[in-house]
Amino acid sequence: MKTSSHTLTLCVSILLFAAASAVGQTVARVDSFFAKSLGRVKKLTVILPAKYSSETRYPVLYLLHGLGGNHEDWNARTKIVEYADAYPLVIVMPDGEDSWYVNSSAASGDRFEDYLIHDVRNYVLSRYSIDTTRQAIAGLSMGGYGALMLALRHPVKFLFAGDLSGSITVPSALSDTVLMPEKSLAPSLLKAFGRMTKTTRDAHDVFHLYKKTPRRQFPYFYMVIGIQDGFKKWIPAHHALAESLRVYGAAYEYHETQGGHNWQFWDREIQPLLKRMSQIMKF
Repeated sequence: MKTSSHTLTLCVSILLFAAASAVGQTVARVDSFFAKSLGRVKKLTVILPAKYSSETRYPVLYLLHGLGGNHEDWNARTKIVEYADAYPLVIVMPDGEDSWYVNSSAASGDRFEDYLIHDVRNYVLSRYSIDTTRQAIAGLSMGGYGALMLALRHPVKFLFAGDLSGSITVPSALSDTVLMPEKSLAPSLLKAFGRMTKTTRDAHDVFHLYKKTPRRQFPYFYMVIGIQDGFKKWIPAHHALAESLRVYGAAYEYHETQGGHNWQFWDREIQPLLKRMSQIMKF
């Protein structure tokens, strides 16, 4: 009987995971499941804490990738497993493709908001021991936008939302003629948002969503961007959002630190994000 390379790799990964769990190491594993919202099988990477036990309920972080990435990015390009070792935390890294984490208005089968909020979450809750009162979401670039946007659209689900170099000018920067500062993002933005009406775009714009979120339900916002970030419009956009949140009375913090729009920056900045998240969510 032939064994496919994918099946062999998956079996080896499971055996390595089981061995590591037995000696109390924090490790990453790859899961796959059928996502009803997309009508296809999707993979996600999961980090479980050392000495994970189904008898304990753990806080969870849904950690999103950027444009052009996938569920493997954080594990492959940062030391996220090493950093996670300090916390009794489950980290879930789904594959959001280039979706901007919204239900596409141009491709009816790409319902990525439903996929993240329902399919991924339901699978994780059924597979792992999760404390549903302590859920967080964070991401980089496209994922930073996605984390803030989804946290505002579903505020009762998340206590904490983290934004690393988030593209928070989306979708307001997208015009019908594609005259935007971030022209390289145009193809994926048009597929995700199409030619939405202003009302529909506002429903995915963090600058409009925060006003509709009651302060008592507002997740804690943690935002950071590099001073040398190549997307120059995003720094003043973060200034504007931070000021808007201050006036609104929402709980947040905003940092500008040395660095660009790259993995060196995100590898460094995920560490204080995890620390602050553990303080806010008390674990």
